[in-house]
Amino acid sequence: MSTLNVTFRPEDFPLVLELATIFGEAATSPPVSINAIQCATPDLKAKLSAFVATYGKSLPHTNRLKKAICDLADGAFFLLLPVLPSSSEEIVGLESLVHRLNHPDEATYESEQEEIFGALMREYDVTMPRIDKNIGIGNPRKKDRVCRFCGGTLANGETRFDDEAHAISASLGNKYLKLHDECDACNHHFGENIEQTLLELLNIQRVFLGIESRGKRPTFEFPGGEMRHDGERMVIKVSHEISENAAGVLSARLASKKPIVPMRFYQALAKIALSVIPEKELSSLKKTIKWVRFDEFAGTRLPEIASAVVPLPPSPSAQIALYIRRSVASTLPHVVCEFRLGCYLYVYVLPFSDKDSGDLVGFFGATDFRDTFRHYTHVQSWSIDDFSGTHEVPIIQTIKLVSRDMAGSLE
Repeated sequence: MSTLNVTFRPEDFPLVLELATIFGEAATSPPVSINAIQCATPDLKAKLSAFVATYGKSLPHTNRLKKAICDLADGAFFLLLPVLPSSSEEIVGLESLVHRLNHPDEATYESEQEEIFGALMREYDVTMPRIDKNIGIGNPRKKDRVCRFCGGTLANGETRFDDEAHAISASLGNKYLKLHDECDACNHHFGENIEQTLLELLNIQRVFLGIESRGKRPTFEFPGGEMRHDGERMVIKVSHEISENAAGVLSARLASKKPIVPMRFYQALAKIALSVIPEKELSSLKKTIKWVRFDEFAGTRLPEIASAVVPLPPSPSAQIALYIRRSVASTLPHVVCEFRLGCYLYVYVLPFSDKDSGDLVGFFGATDFRDTFRHYTHVQSWSIDDFSGTHEVPIIQTIKLVSRDMAGSLE
């Protein structure tokens, strides 16, 4: 979806009418009648190209409009809307309409989509930033930035914005998704005190997936061995702690070099969500921000984190999707987050939101949540874990190696 904002002086109104007439017909009131459903015909493309050739230098944004429409196949349908859609439910409906117009002979699965996602779309809006192109969240003008974690600004000398802040850690494959509104002090705090725990707990997954960071693949060293990805496969070197059961399954116990604080894992996931959430939601999440940045409310029982392995296509970077509740009064969580690293999926909520009436402990098993987030019921097995702990604990993970010949007969 693209937007084109047209501002003009009264004397330029004839030029605006000329642009509008390309997509509509002259009328009396309003002066141009424009249908929402448009077709990228050769005639339309020619008229738009002629307009841009004449006025493109003084109206550079029209070049983007021309490219968006001329790149469409001849005869392809698209929508020209007077205002932006107000909800994710409306966006999905419009996308379905365009798909039906352009693929009239294809079967539609609207009843199945309604069964799985209907309740969710009526309750929540979805935010899922792209990870395949440069996206900057927040104010691009450095002098006008306000850090969304500490409130510091450059204007009053409280902080600086010289460092590049990633909305998702670069060590998780993120190259393009950046957060403008994160000051250097907060960036250093998260990198040194919080994100390291996230990476520590995802070391095996990162190596298994071969996630690249700044052109390098991760190597995970542990007492008695190491794991690395050679570009084609995962390589494990272990000098001890390997056992084999009667079925021939090899098990290796991998201990981390340093202990972790479980709460830091939750804070790191919450920080990612706070980095990409629309700015208008931040006023309801002041307590969440204080917990992530300054450890306020530490020791409070947190909602559990649900995790699963799902058959999703591979991705070079971790991804984040947020479901943001529209209604004010509800027992459903205000913000539900999906963090994905390849086939590994983590579902959690942002705690301490002013729009939540309870502590949300046990939210994942609640009837209203399961009835709304029905797509989670299609995942075969979930692991539910409590990351409320504020004291250091050792990390001991076990991986099981199964022969390809045996994989079909083993769960």
